[in-house]
Amino acid sequence: MESAKDSRGLGVAYQIPRNSLALLMVAQVVVLVPFALQLSPWIVGVGLFCGCWRMGVYQGRWDYPQRWVKALLVVASFIGVALSGVGVFSLEAAASVLILAFALKLIEMKSRRDAYVVIFLGYFAIATQFLFDQSIAVAAYEFVAICVVTAAMVGMNQLHTRVRPWVSLRLAATLVLQALPFTVVLFLFFPRIAPLWTVPLPNSSTTGISEHMTPGDVANLTQSDELAFRVVFNGDVPMPKDLYWRGLVYPVFDEGTWSVSARNVSARPVPPLGAAADKAWRYEVLLEPTLSDWLFALDTAFPETANIERSADFHLRSMDPVLSVFRYGVTSLPDVAMQPRLPQWMRERDLKIDVADNPRSVALARRLAAESADTEEFVERILRTIRTQPYQYTLSPPQLERRSSIDQFWFDTQAGFCTHYAGALVYMARAAGIPARMVGGYQGGEINPITGHLMVHQYDAHAWAEVWIADVGWTRVDPTAVVAPARIESGLSAALSAEDRATLSLFTSARFEDWDVLSDLLYWADSLEHRWNLWVVGYDMHFQANVLKKLLGDITPTRIGMVMLVGGGISVGFVALTLFWRRRPRHRHPVERVFRNFDRKLASYGMRRAPAESPGAFVARVANDAGIQEHQYRGLVAELNGLLYNPGVDLGPGRLGQLRGGLRRLQFRLAFNAAR
Repeated sequence: MESAKDSRGLGVAYQIPRNSLALLMVAQVVVLVPFALQLSPWIVGVGLFCGCWRMGVYQGRWDYPQRWVKALLVVASFIGVALSGVGVFSLEAAASVLILAFALKLIEMKSRRDAYVVIFLGYFAIATQFLFDQSIAVAAYEFVAICVVTAAMVGMNQLHTRVRPWVSLRLAATLVLQALPFTVVLFLFFPRIAPLWTVPLPNSSTTGISEHMTPGDVANLTQSDELAFRVVFNGDVPMPKDLYWRGLVYPVFDEGTWSVSARNVSARPVPPLGAAADKAWRYEVLLEPTLSDWLFALDTAFPETANIERSADFHLRSMDPVLSVFRYGVTSLPDVAMQPRLPQWMRERDLKIDVADNPRSVALARRLAAESADTEEFVERILRTIRTQPYQYTLSPPQLERRSSIDQFWFDTQAGFCTHYAGALVYMARAAGIPARMVGGYQGGEINPITGHLMVHQYDAHAWAEVWIADVGWTRVDPTAVVAPARIESGLSAALSAEDRATLSLFTSARFEDWDVLSDLLYWADSLEHRWNLWVVGYDMHFQANVLKKLLGDITPTRIGMVMLVGGGISVGFVALTLFWRRRPRHRHPVERVFRNFDRKLASYGMRRAPAESPGAFVARVANDAGIQEHQYRGLVAELNGLLYNPGVDLGPGRLGQLRGGLRRLQFRLAFNAAR
């Protein structure tokens, strides 16, 4: 009867040890903390509420919830997810349901089986966090979380009276560390094939340029010091004035807003040979998650990574949205012309404006065009006006109306950011019958002195104009280089006024002002993150193929299998060696080592020491049995006991040699008696 009772989970053997339950509750908090940045705050509140309820049950103040209470909590949780504003099949919705199940299971947990379910849900929740963020800081935190969850599982396999949280944590950390070598082998050599399923796209937005741009959007990005991407050049880094990172092209203008047009993707061309190829820039970009498919590169870009296409506007797009750090290679040929022959559909698109929107700008453009011999002279007249008139470059320009925004800026406020100047030039070029468009992306970057890679931040966001010149193609024209040349030559920091600098964040100010300690710390942290992205996050199938080719030559299933077998054997052997090393004989007392040699010799004569017999008692017994007088061995026994049990005794070579000689003489006498 008792056995049947235990099988239903009511016996002591099936109950959860109290210390293990405490570890489970700690594990729940540790697992839930990172999700506070991605999920709705009320979900974290549900987790804390369940933890408080379970704490009351743990202390004996509350009872387990009734069935109707549990049903009500489940229904309310699903309704809350539905009303949170996330998509039904989104990553946030799936993660929310998982976290809610993890929290609600805690308050009904009674048996060991329930505890194991909570532990496994904890592992799933840890893995889910990496779908949101793969940074090195998150990886380090989740390593600790794995140790805590594993400690709870270790405690479940200990006796009720022997569960000690710190011992469980130490053992769990040891188990996780022992698994790391084999994990590294699998990570490096196991084929990185595409998954059979996909994760729904996150709904949360990220900082960066978008498909629509108003004059103040880029200025707002300067308030963010978030990283946009890193670049590793194959050779020297180009000059700052050449670092125009092309992102999106904005040919459509409507009531003060520039927008992208329908996608026109062309086949990837083959880089031309000759003198242009000798001046090529080859580099790798590690793009931070953007949740979009556009990429960034210098002009004129030729992608070297699969599944990347180049549009008719000469910007790069990925086949899939960038949900994690995306690594791609590019070759840029700055001397290669972009479309010296302009398609008719593009000419019509890049000439379209509403002439009634900004009549003063249209009139000025047509007058300057009539006075100019060609496109180059017209553009120079526009730039000369910016150079000679009191135009200002500022992060806080006056607010403009949606209608007639170009006229307001050019003739009235005369203060703006890069988008104001580029937009005005594009609009007036079109009014003069010259195809033109705005380009958005980033300009410049900062070299990390530790690793030598280039860092491009959100505050490097920039916009410039492109005008089309017959037989030359699209030509970059950046009015910012006229109104604020320091912005292009030395970066944003050199072009800002004291008022603009006061609006920057602490970290942005630290980078611009070159604060010694904080700047060095930021460089060091960025170098760690960069190496993590290179070797872990960016270790995709293409990078793996290059690594395996360098190690193995021709990549075959047999060679990969042998490498995994050898690597796995080495990792398992390392763990085995560690276990045997922990069980090695410990450092023994010098007197004990001397006596053990004496003990082994006597054992060969058939004189064995009893398990509970002290060394002195053993010497006295065997000497007495051999008929040796007590006064002949009493001094040896006293010396042995004094050296073994007196902590302040001198254990110099002389005392040890005297003891060794006395035991050797006794050994000879015993051997002689045994031989008789």
